[in-house]
Amino acid sequence: MAMETFSTLGDSEEYVVSDNNNNINNINNINIPGPSAASLRESSSTNTAPITKNATIVTIPTIDMTAHPPPILAEQMWNAARTIGFFTITNHGISDHDIDSIFDLSQTFFDQSPTIKNRVPFDRDRNSGYEYMTQAPASTKTCDQKESMQITAREGCMEGLWPEYPAEFRRDVEGWMVKMHALACSILSLLEPYACPQLPPGTLVRSHNLWKEDGQCTLRLMHYPPVVNNDDDDDDDADDDDNDDDNATTPTPPPENLWRAGPHTDWGCITLLFQRLDQPGLECRADPHGDDYWIEVPPVSNSGITVNVGDMLQLWSGERLKSNMHRVRMPRKEEEEEGRKKKGRYSTAFFLQADYGRCRR
Repeated sequence: MAMETFSTLGDSEEYVVSDNNNNINNINNINIPGPSAASLRESSSTNTAPITKNATIVTIPTIDMTAHPPPILAEQMWNAARTIGFFTITNHGISDHDIDSIFDLSQTFFDQSPTIKNRVPFDRDRNSGYEYMTQAPASTKTCDQKESMQITAREGCMEGLWPEYPAEFRRDVEGWMVKMHALACSILSLLEPYACPQLPPGTLVRSHNLWKEDGQCTLRLMHYPPVVNNDDDDDDDADDDDNDDDNATTPTPPPENLWRAGPHTDWGCITLLFQRLDQPGLECRADPHGDDYWIEVPPVSNSGITVNVGDMLQLWSGERLKSNMHRVRMPRKEEEEEGRKKKGRYSTAFFLQADYGRCRR
């Protein structure tokens, strides 16, 4: 059996990518080095604080996928991935129509009542299903102010968990995941020669599959409910007769320890995130392993895709690539005045995560 060995710098444990599925441990149990307890405490200090001026010199690079040949694109991605761990891609081949359609599908699902959405409740063992404000990252120890529908592309994983409505939900989600998987794998193939030069070309890509018996790639549709004033009786989102979701809003002002998504890293290899242009809030550390300075990760049009490195790719690259902490803050006062606060926020993320059978200690 051919194996390629990966080890972290200064770490005595080795992790291997294997060609079979024998005696494989759950990848979720791998002890990936994370941020210190002190940095987690720093990261949860205030949920609407302005970004420090010390971090304004750092920006998220934007990479036009059609502007250069693959070797130059690979170098641009590598430079971004090894410094801040985030970059945005444009002209990536995913149509505006497809992007708008997945957001429309997401909103249609989340607009339903809690009773209907809870017919497909989150199953932790399968990492799939619907959840409402139950995820509490270690950095905050409070529940993220969001609801999500999670689809893990493993054989049999979604049995009994596909929503009945919208009727096209399963068809459209499966088609979307095929496109996301292809795009994420193309990015991974560009990074692989830099991240893991000792591997035969294509080794990492072959370690990530959809709908196999040990697949782990995941799509998450997310809705961050609008934050409204308790006396805001005329708010359309709060009083929509067609939406009887009594949990659709949270009180204003929110406690300082509440976040739309608390500071965290992604444990997989690559994440593709779609955001809406008028719905800001995503931030990452200006220095992945530095002080508690945060910068905006802004949407670049409605079709730009935010890409970030996950813990596993950081590990496999000998920690040369950076899995950066990121968060979604609560809306700011000026955004409330602009009306964004009552709109809520929608995003969708595809997580390229290695098959169980490809990783073990």
